[in-house]
Amino acid sequence: MKKLHILLLVLSISFFAVQNSYAQSASKNNNKVVYKTTKTETPKKVKESLIEYSGYKISNEVTYTKNSQGNSVYKFKVQKGHWSHFLLIDESGKIIGIETGEH
Repeated sequence: MKKLHILLLVLSISFFAVQNSYAQSASKNNNKVVYKTTKTETPKKVKESLIEYSGYKISNEVTYTKNSQGNSVYKFKVQKGHWSHFLLIDESGKIIGIETGEH
């Protein structure tokens, strides 16, 4: 009976050790390359979608990443008063989302 308890203890410790090693493995999605550009060099459709944010101060510095399909996602910093956030716009001009920096 004592050998059974020792065997169960060893198996449970090894199970949790293996589980923790998988939890700390790096994600494969972190290999994105970030490119820098300016607001004037972005595509026309992207500039047209910024018209909705005419009351905001839009930064001239823009970054973009390309996904596996070859589509680009542009990231603009917009600010109004003391509040700022990032706007994510794809190259077709569709606003994908807003990043507030509160992760």
